[in-house]
Amino acid sequence: MKKHTTSILATCVLIIASCGSTETKTTVETAPVVVQEEEKVWEEFEISATGNTMQDMMFSEKNIKVEEGAWVRIELYNEGVDAAMIHNLLICNYGTRKEVAMKAIEAGAENQFIPNHKDLVAASDLAQPGESVTLEFKAPAKGNYEFFCSYPGHSQMMRGYLFVK
Repeated sequence: MKKHTTSILATCVLIIASCGSTETKTTVETAPVVVQEEEKVWEEFEISATGNTMQDMMFSEKNIKVEEGAWVRIELYNEGVDAAMIHNLLICNYGTRKEVAMKAIEAGAENQFIPNHKDLVAASDLAQPGESVTLEFKAPAKGNYEFFCSYPGHSQMMRGYLFVK
């Protein structure tokens, strides 16, 4: 029995030794992956920020309607001329405008009055008087949203609604 076990062990060692490296490398070439970007179909809007006093400033549009998942481009034109007429456009979940506006003030001018907030959907840069800025984003889920200017003191007068269908 001992002789038989030794024979089996020797055979195993020979088999393992014969499986040694013969350095045969197989190269598999892969084709580059081409990711086709979906063609974006834009729903475009022009909104003017009008007025030169806190009493008469407003957005030219009060309501925007878009389709869910659409790409939205809003060109914001600041028609103001006074130095205090600096505007932007933020979009937030419905019913959260006041809270987001307060957080925007805390974010400060160095962040263009754009807070890092869970209810913020999209935000444009600030437009100085006579300038325009472009806001681009993908429309969120169906529902109602609000838009407003987050420059301090502007959110009560400069606001509207985004309806996503």
